[in-house]
Amino acid sequence: MSPLQFLYATVRMALGDLTVRPLSSALSVFSFSLGIAIAVVLVALGEGFRRGVEDILKTLGEGQVSVTPGRTTGVGGQRRTGRPVRIQYEDTEGLSQLLPSFSGVAAFYDLRGGGASSSRYSIPWSPLRAVDREYLEVRKMPIIEGRWFAPDEEEEARWVTVLNEGVRRVIFPEGGAVGNWVEWRGRRMTVVGVVRDEALFPYILFIPYRTAMHIADARYVSGLIARPLPGEPWRRAIDELRRVLAGVGGFDPGDLNAVEIEDNSTFTTQVDAVSTALHALVVAIAGVSLLLGGLGVANMMVIAVTERTQEIGLRKALGASPRAVFVQILCEALTILSVGGVVGISAGAAACSLIGTLRMSATYTADVKFDPLSAALSLLGLGVVAVLAATIPARRAAALPAAEALRWE
Repeated sequence: MSPLQFLYATVRMALGDLTVRPLSSALSVFSFSLGIAIAVVLVALGEGFRRGVEDILKTLGEGQVSVTPGRTTGVGGQRRTGRPVRIQYEDTEGLSQLLPSFSGVAAFYDLRGGGASSSRYSIPWSPLRAVDREYLEVRKMPIIEGRWFAPDEEEEARWVTVLNEGVRRVIFPEGGAVGNWVEWRGRRMTVVGVVRDEALFPYILFIPYRTAMHIADARYVSGLIARPLPGEPWRRAIDELRRVLAGVGGFDPGDLNAVEIEDNSTFTTQVDAVSTALHALVVAIAGVSLLLGGLGVANMMVIAVTERTQEIGLRKALGASPRAVFVQILCEALTILSVGGVVGISAGAAACSLIGTLRMSATYTADVKFDPLSAALSLLGLGVVAVLAATIPARRAAALPAAEALRWE
């Protein structure tokens, strides 16, 4: 008999033995498929929440530094007796070249005391933030509609605006904000885009910095946003920023009151650590589920071999080789793995599709997406566990002497 014929005959015999015990086989397939389905859903949930946390951290200013001009330390070490620190907008345009530890620096100017309105809706209080061209890159805000300011719109100080998602929902509840106009303090501006920024007041509008100079004395910035290079020590980067700003603002670099520098590195690190730990916990639970499914298959194979000891002895007495017995037991396990794997992956994919998205906040959701790669790895891992576990009863059956097996009660 050729190896192919031997394998074909063994598989047929294994399938026949499984159909003789339909309830036991069905329970084994169910146990295996349930383990696969739970693992697929748990991994998808963990990955979805991890991506959602990353998106929230990005809009909360992950990896950035906020700078606000203050007052120098005056007589008696009191801040109120010092002079105000003022940084001119023109002096900030070349700051990036003086800060090798940073990937970008952006200035902004805040205006308050006005409300935004469209042709149909309005909001009574909505601040305006004038920003330069690097602001979007430094803040890494996601654009959800339209675009950011074009270079010519910034240089020519055009009356265009980008809305935060919160204000867009109020004054354009039906959508379609881009291309329409918004009025703020009697100034009508064309909406060119909508962004999502969870770190700022939700009902805020952005305009080019030079445009703000037509309605306010914006020569001096309200603050700066800077982003250190990846891997750059934050303390060294902040010290560098303070030294450069001291030269621009004319204050002592050692005067901590002159500028207020806030970073959220500790916060984002802690949140990221919690997110990673949660993801690891979910993966660990999925691994336990897979292990239990594999052990269930192994347990079924042990029981099956025990129940069929006399049958195995009879087959050996009729000339079946130990290899044939060993391969038959493994084929039965692999059949259960194959059927259970297909059913489990299909059920897991269907469950992920039914779950869809889980809301994490008023704006952000966790997308529960079926990942074919993780499903394949789960099936492979569980298959290895089950096959290794099934090898024990298969070797035992193959090594059992025919005479002893025939006397088994």
